[in-house]
Amino acid sequence: MTPSSTLPLDFHGTLPLPADPHVVELVPTSTLAIDRQTPWGVAGPLRELRPGATSVRLAQPDLAADADLLDRTALTPATGRPLVVVVRDAARHAWMSDALTHLLADRPDAVVIEMGVPGSTSPGAVHLATHGATRVSGQAAAELLAGVADVTPRAN
Repeated sequence: MTPSSTLPLDFHGTLPLPADPHVVELVPTSTLAIDRQTPWGVAGPLRELRPGATSVRLAQPDLAADADLLDRTALTPATGRPLVVVVRDAARHAWMSDALTHLLADRPDAVVIEMGVPGSTSPGAVHLATHGATRVSGQAAAELLAGVADVTPRAN
């Protein structure tokens, strides 16, 4: 049993992914409680399992400086393949919620992974809440997406 097999993952939708995805990780501002060097996310572990996966990490200053950046780096590379959007504590960051809403308006079939504290809704055709933003949470989500998980998610 791997450490990721014991995590409480909640999800709805159909997994695993049918093809290598494009992963968009929306990065919140680091705080004293969460150092910017703390490993988190799904893109790295997913690339180890599905080497054809691509990814981009975007933060609020990036999006504020370039109005078309989200479309160019998130939507365009995901044409014809699954789109995975990873957020951390999105309910606490208006810019992140706005970016997620924009992406889902264009791609309602997207997979949304909420790391950290999940919001009160479950957006996306597939929604996965990890209830944590640690390296092992990202690994568990990647295993579930890739279909190699020794995980029993709690379907909601």
